[in-house]
Amino acid sequence: MEIYQHIFEYTPDALFVIDRAGRIVLANAQAETLFGYDRSKLINQPVEMLIPARFAALHTGHRARYITDAHTRSMGGTAELFALHKDGSEFPVDIMLSPMMLHGDQLVLCVVRDITERKAAQDALARQTTELRRLHAELELLANHDGLTGLYNWRAFYEYAEQMLKTAHRRQENATLLMIDLDHFKQINDRFGHAEGDRVLQAVASTLKAAARDNDIVARHGGEEFVVAALGLSEAESLVAAERLRAAVAAIENMKTRITTSIGIATLIPQTQKHETRRILAELLDKADQALYAAKHNGRNQVCHFNRLTDLAQPATS
Repeated sequence: MEIYQHIFEYTPDALFVIDRAGRIVLANAQAETLFGYDRSKLINQPVEMLIPARFAALHTGHRARYITDAHTRSMGGTAELFALHKDGSEFPVDIMLSPMMLHGDQLVLCVVRDITERKAAQDALARQTTELRRLHAELELLANHDGLTGLYNWRAFYEYAEQMLKTAHRRQENATLLMIDLDHFKQINDRFGHAEGDRVLQAVASTLKAAARDNDIVARHGGEEFVVAALGLSEAESLVAAERLRAAVAAIENMKTRITTSIGIATLIPQTQKHETRRILAELLDKADQALYAAKHNGRNQVCHFNRLTDLAQPATS
């Protein structure tokens, strides 16, 4: 029996024996060290004295229910548990409960382990994980978005536009590209400076994003060119959509000069045969680009669909 008394007394965890009424019957040396009490101040006291006040009332109910259905509860539960030191400070703990009978009395062995260091390490790991996820999201954003306008960049546009073409083929729907170029943008930079030019690009980008449909792909093609990929538009509907974008840009206010755009459109009708998506996208972009230059050649600030070109215009200066 003496060896068991030594095990109880000197185990590295705090040990308590609790009776049916919730009073502390026994406590070991580590219980004194962990909670700051001399064990004489613990014996015959309610175990709730070692529980923070914000949990004490709930604990009384939990303890009463446990006694009616006593069972071993191992450490490592998902609930966060806290204990109360004599000085009023709280610290995280893990607890094991084990019912026992002694001389006909129902008792509970309570093992309390201080997990302050473990929880601090877990919290630090959680913070590091959160920070890594944030950095990963930032890197992904930088990799896929234009730094000035916040729109998709050219690399991301290619990826998403190819996915859209595959979707269009699977659904047998039209796919449309709108190539958008700011009119006389070089003159804006030359006359008002590049800072104003950047402000114009940002205003146009936000306007295009707001005027496009939620599922449209809006990207900065480079320089003063933008591109929009849309699914399910007929030729007539694509002209309406392009005109809506053109009018939205023309309505931008609080700039040092009026902003207008020329827009070229190309539509891919459903293809029955399987095709190489990247090649089809390149061809569609080329057609939209030709329609764009035709719009510029015909006076700018207008939209033009590739299918309605009768005589492809020569590229005009922007």
